[in-house]
Amino acid sequence: MHALYDVLRGKMASGQPLPNFPNHDDLLVSIHDHLMRLLNARQGVLEHLPDYGLPDLDMFYRELPYSEQDIAFAVKKVIEKYEPRLVQVRVQPRARDIRSCVVRMEINGRLHDGTQVRFQTLFKSNYQAQVMQPNRM
Repeated sequence: MHALYDVLRGKMASGQPLPNFPNHDDLLVSIHDHLMRLLNARQGVLEHLPDYGLPDLDMFYRELPYSEQDIAFAVKKVIEKYEPRLVQVRVQPRARDIRSCVVRMEINGRLHDGTQVRFQTLFKSNYQAQVMQPNRM
């Protein structure tokens, strides 16, 4: 199953056309692409979905390292609401690079077929989220 955004565009974020019958890897790519859009969006940008995306990360960054759990909670909450293909979501902060202000999060979840996946995610000092390709566990 592809994300609605991919279906409307008729292609994946990479520009590749959508396959007629997606396989397991296509599903993981679609989830990855949607997580990139979701975690780089800021709440309030979409008028019809005011809670789509993350809240302004500036306040979280000012409170580091004490706000890492708050960031993890916000990420978990938005994924649970807007990425239903990923269930039993767990988000855990990982070691931070203090010099470059990179906050690392590990997003773990399960697909509906039972496959466990892990996405390493970096939140950089410019507030951009970089989601790595998933690892199956």
